[in-house]
Amino acid sequence: MIKQVILVLLLSISSISVFAQKGSATGNVKDGKTGEALIGASVYVDGTTIGTVTDFDGNYSLPNIPAGVVTLKCSFISYETLSKENISVNEGNPVSVDFVLGSSTVELNDVKVFAKAKRESEVVLLLDQKKSAVIKQSIGAQELANQGVSDAAAAAAKITGISKQEGTNGLNVRGLGDRYNSTTLNGLPLPSNDSQFKNIDLKLFSTDIIEFVDVQKVSMSNLSGDFAGANINIVSKKHSGENFFKVGVKTGLNSSTLDADKFYMSDGPNLTGFYNSDYPTDFSNYKFENKWNPQEKTIYPNLGLALSGGKTFDFENSKLNVFGTLSFDNEYYYGELAERKINGSNDLRKDLTGEEYQYDTQTTGMINLNYNWSNSNIYLNSMFLNTSEDWIGSGTGYIKDLAEEGALVRKMEYEKNTVLVNQLLGDHKLNSKTDIHWGVTYNNVNNVVPDRRYITMENGTDTEKEFATNDPANNSRYYHDLVEDEIAGNFNLDYKFGEGFEDAGYKGKLSVGYSGKFKTRSFEAVQFNHKILNNRLTNVDDIDSYFNNEGLQNKLFDLRVRSSHFIVFDTYDGKQTINAGFASLEYNFTARLLLLLGVRLENVYQQIEYNTALGSDKNDFTELNVLPDLSLRYALTDKSNLRFAAGVTYTLPQFKETALFSFQDKDEESLGNPYLTPSKNYNGELKWEVYPKPNELFSAAVFGKYIVDPINKFVMASASNDFTYANTGDWAYVYGVELEAKKDILTISSGNSAKKLYTTANLTLMKTEQTLDSEKINEQSQGLVNANFNKDKEELQGAAPLIANANLSYKYSWNTVNSITSTISYNYVSDRLNLIGYASLGNQVDKEIHNLDFVVKSKLKKFGVSLSVKNILNQNIDRIQENETQNWLVKHHKKGVKFSLGVNYTF
Repeated sequence: MIKQVILVLLLSISSISVFAQKGSATGNVKDGKTGEALIGASVYVDGTTIGTVTDFDGNYSLPNIPAGVVTLKCSFISYETLSKENISVNEGNPVSVDFVLGSSTVELNDVKVFAKAKRESEVVLLLDQKKSAVIKQSIGAQELANQGVSDAAAAAAKITGISKQEGTNGLNVRGLGDRYNSTTLNGLPLPSNDSQFKNIDLKLFSTDIIEFVDVQKVSMSNLSGDFAGANINIVSKKHSGENFFKVGVKTGLNSSTLDADKFYMSDGPNLTGFYNSDYPTDFSNYKFENKWNPQEKTIYPNLGLALSGGKTFDFENSKLNVFGTLSFDNEYYYGELAERKINGSNDLRKDLTGEEYQYDTQTTGMINLNYNWSNSNIYLNSMFLNTSEDWIGSGTGYIKDLAEEGALVRKMEYEKNTVLVNQLLGDHKLNSKTDIHWGVTYNNVNNVVPDRRYITMENGTDTEKEFATNDPANNSRYYHDLVEDEIAGNFNLDYKFGEGFEDAGYKGKLSVGYSGKFKTRSFEAVQFNHKILNNRLTNVDDIDSYFNNEGLQNKLFDLRVRSSHFIVFDTYDGKQTINAGFASLEYNFTARLLLLLGVRLENVYQQIEYNTALGSDKNDFTELNVLPDLSLRYALTDKSNLRFAAGVTYTLPQFKETALFSFQDKDEESLGNPYLTPSKNYNGELKWEVYPKPNELFSAAVFGKYIVDPINKFVMASASNDFTYANTGDWAYVYGVELEAKKDILTISSGNSAKKLYTTANLTLMKTEQTLDSEKINEQSQGLVNANFNKDKEELQGAAPLIANANLSYKYSWNTVNSITSTISYNYVSDRLNLIGYASLGNQVDKEIHNLDFVVKSKLKKFGVSLSVKNILNQNIDRIQENETQNWLVKHHKKGVKFSLGVNYTF
């Protein structure tokens, strides 16, 4: 497959004519009324696909124009298109052509809003990055489409220093996992959809609703102080330009399903992903809604449906832009799995092999209204997200002291996440010096696991076995319900002063503002344990023949919650209130040197109240954080910058981590620690960047992070070996190097067609270390939590010392409206620590991953066609345990190769 893809690219490139005489044009575009440079204006050769957009100084450069007499055109929203005819282009002699566009029908601030709206363009995002006062990186809808990226998580993972955390929905940024990052939508906070994680699963945000993704890895005064890795901001799409209505459909499959003789789903859930069930309250009868037995299903091709549209309503002195989208996607997956547990003496404690079946759905709906008039813009953004996962995992083998002969373990879990986001934002230009920006949001999350079914059997034959009896929880049904409500708001006042240097509109800018977040979470769980009273051989494919009302009445088993015959919930309720004031000063000392100095005062109140089998209590803490930040930008040349940034932030423990609550996941059990305290983080970065052309970039950065009282998840020293959380040492550090390149390899135009070969690549190298102190953990938790680390220093969990991304793209366009783009994308993540070793057990390490994707997208007038092949290498996803004398494979699976074909039509 790889050889074929490379051959296609080489054959396409070979067809490019390199002998035609070419010339070039340069110039500037200004507003005829104000004389200010126009950013993002289109300049092109009439009748061809040769074109570009102006940079932040209004300048443009058009290379590879066929020698001869041509017409140059310049267009921009709300301006009349201007033509310059009879322009003589000669080889080796650039021609200079400036444009002064006629009077605008809107004020200049509306033009700036348009420039922001077009930030899905890679060129405009690079221009924004170049002029920004802070260090940041962005990836827009245009680049995401070319790479076949389907969601915000995959989009963020394309950015330097970011990788997905294997086996979770989280991201790792510069060696720091989920707890050290934050996510926002249009600058306003997003809630978590899962009680296990701080951040929302970015896979929920399909690229249908994304304009661009912004990543800031060093703190700023207007950002929440609760992050050390990065703040990842998703900017949702807004409508501008021509009215449209678009219909899309796609299909595909995962190669893994071709290996499945049969496919199973749990009883109850449907194919739409909108399902919930309730538990019985009467223990005298067995009245669960769903069956134990897996249900055989037909595998259909994966299906995706999408509708989107945008329309502009023009009024006398104002305008309303409306954008909406609705989509549904599903996916089938089948795989073989292996799971082992080995102690430090290399004795096998668990050895299971088997199969897993998974069916996922995602439904996304969004509407965005933008009303602008005079010097004001109001945005209303409402979003609905619903995902579901129906998973069955079944393994046979050996479990010491539980099912040593003919063990069979089967788990069935359906999980549904529903997220509602409602935002109202505003931008107002009070006068030439003063701007106001504000936003409020109400978010609601509901995460449910209705009826997770778990059985453990032993002895017997392959078809008939007895139930394991040493713990009633090994045959159980589990329900949980999480509801989170969040209200948040931002307010920011900008005041510009002084006469700027050269093209700068001001010498200094003072910003002051307020941020607030008010969050409540309610979580309740109940587990129905089945205590075996009269064991017997039972058909492994007909568990319902034993666990039924007749069996309960005949006392084959007893149904209990904890040790009671009535409903007893394990609950926790969390409350978080954050109030922050901030101020920053941006000042241009010279035309080349800019300083941004800020401070944020953030007061945090967090409370957790729990009632579980382990006890009932309430604890809280209040903390005032003073968080300074500094950014410097020095323009070495007109095309290069040297930047420095530093700041202080903190990391809060999460609700679930501070509740004395035994949380049941499908793979593990974890216990909260009410004695956790926040961490303090110190960040710094030095970066050099050069922009040879508007769409090209070369950069190199060195960074460092120092964390006081880092929080870790680890295995507690106890008989149950549950996971828990603690401030595991006094300090941790990360330092490293990041390299990034975006380069046009070859661009050739001929008549009304153009061919372009370009590449992007990034590389991250880093070193991490932290202290481990078992005595500190025991003292801080007053004996509640004990650790038994087998070393006093270790790497950070999830931190890959080497991360690399590379993309090679080829685009052929003709007749202005037609194009074909093909992209090969490669990603590499090196070995990384998954679990810190303890007692005589070695570390568990996730092995390196190579990933290769191929995407072809074409646009033929109003038709669009896309073809993608993802995870072409389909390598083993392995986790090993590094014991002193031997390495053991403890987890293994494959993801399968994903094929997808889609078509769309724009009306």
